[in-house]
Formats: sequence, structure tokens, C-alpha cells
Amino acid sequence: MNKLNFALSIGLLAVVLAPYWWEDFPSMAVLYALMTASSVLYGLGCLRGPGNAYLWQQRKVPEAVQRLWARRMGVGYLLNAALCPLGWLLAAFVSFDTDFILLAQIVGLLLVSLLGFAPLLNTGKTSA
Repeated sequence: MNKLNFALSIGLLAVVLAPYWWEDFPSMAVLYALMTASSVLYGLGCLRGPGNAYLWQQRKVPEAVQRLWARRMGVGYLLNAALCPLGWLLAAFVSFDTDFILLAQIVGLLLVSLLGFAPLLNTGKTSA
């Protein structure tokens, strides 16, 4: 996941800096693709990976709870990735500002990432 975080950061930086060298750079299209691809990769990483984050291990979250929340986060990331194609399909039939699709994906990525703190809520109350 650390490599994926680094790749996402570099990708976002490249999208921000690319218009300085290439005037006709399709920033919005690349942002849509970047957010969708990163959501898919995070989702597959959560579903296929070991499912144990460093903070979860440090706080001694039970293994079954770690697997459960990793699966939930994986499904959440994949649902977030589905927002872009479904949003553009909806935009073909209903008129709305398509920038909201990107905004929803960014907020969704943040919310699913924050979902990783949910298993820590129980462990914080029981540890003395």
C-alpha cells in the first residue's frame, strides 16, 4: 500500500504540474482516470492483501476484525471506483455538472480511507 500511496501522490503532482509544459493537457480526464484507477487498486489491495495495517497490529485489533474491516474497505473502494463510469452514464441522460462526479470520488476516497479507524474505536476503550 505504501507504493500505491506514493504512486497516487506522484500522479496527482504530475496532473497539477503538467499544464505548465503542455497547454492542452486534459487535466480533468486524467484526474477522473487517476481517481478511478487508484480506487480500484486500493480496493483490490484491501481484498487480496493480508488485511492488517500497522496501526491495527500495534493496537492489537483481533485478526478476524482486521479481515472484516479490510474487506469492507475493499468493497468501499471498489464502489467508489464505480462512481465515475456510472456518473458519466447518468450524465448522458440527465443534465448536471460532471465535476460533481470527481468531487464525489475524492470525498468517497477520503471517507473510505477514514473507515480504517473504525476497528480502533473498540480497542481504545478496552485498553487500560
